[in-house]
Amino acid sequence: MLVSISAYSQAGPSGPDPAILRTLLDRHKPTAQRFEFAAIGDQHYGAAGIAKWPALQSSINRSTALQFLVHAGDIKSGSAACDNATYTSRRDDFNKFEMPMILTPGDNEWTDCHRENNGSYDSLERLDYLRRILYPDNQSLGKKKITLSQQSEDRRYFKYVENSMWSQGNILFATVHIIGSNNNFGRNAANDIEWRERTHANFNWLKTIFSVARDNNFAGVVLVMQINPGFTGIRVRVADLAEQGARDSFFVIEDEVITYKRPVLLIHGDSHEFHYDKPLIGARSGLTIDNLIRIEVPGSTDVHCVRVTVDPAKTQLFGVEHVDVPENFFPQTNP
Repeated sequence: MLVSISAYSQAGPSGPDPAILRTLLDRHKPTAQRFEFAAIGDQHYGAAGIAKWPALQSSINRSTALQFLVHAGDIKSGSAACDNATYTSRRDDFNKFEMPMILTPGDNEWTDCHRENNGSYDSLERLDYLRRILYPDNQSLGKKKITLSQQSEDRRYFKYVENSMWSQGNILFATVHIIGSNNNFGRNAANDIEWRERTHANFNWLKTIFSVARDNNFAGVVLVMQINPGFTGIRVRVADLAEQGARDSFFVIEDEVITYKRPVLLIHGDSHEFHYDKPLIGARSGLTIDNLIRIEVPGSTDVHCVRVTVDPAKTQLFGVEHVDVPENFFPQTNP
């Protein structure tokens, strides 16, 4: 049985530490600015996906208007080995981007590593290694770095170096470590402890993100995570999301999005098909939560990206475009 939000609230602090919040408010201030960024995820999948990667990276690097790139996790396929060389190879690939790249972890790079075809690793040990290799400091990946605020600056959440925050123009960005494979819940006792601790950390981080956004009057928020919690293209209530291990976190997201009232863009991967829609119905209203928009990035052997234009002069704050990489089109034959 899932532990309720109220039980988590009783277990320890979930809101932002006042000193940390003051620091973040000083660092991240909105300015009116039009800009573009790109999003990818679920790449380097098998031989076909790896072969298509150079064209994707070259296409992104040629887009000189992009301020940065976000990666929604899964840096290898779910059946590929979780050996050290894979992590260092991906890090080296990511550092070939001309612009900053910010990565949130996926399930394939640690949660699923216990699988025999992944090498039968201890998934918690792989998470620790992932943090050391891909998050050694508060700098982004890519040739050009940006400095990220990290949840680990709060000593209560020192482990969570992967939960980051940055701002561009009048938008506050953040990564939140919520992953597929039921968010690492329900496999064994040790991993359930990890799930509980990280879920509580994510409660804190989400509350911190939206506190900064509200208090500093940001025009919008972008959240980047790996999991598709159960979005199918048909609007759904959080209570009905298929991934039970993520429901508690999405109850917090729903509450914060409704309180914030301004546009929130959720970028995720996990199920590999491009989607751009409004996925949630309010628990109480039964109506669409109109200020929550989600993008699912293409992935696996569908090796393309999504470009987002932020324009504060437009009513539609976020302009979204699926960007094809023609070299990566699937070969076809006439019927």
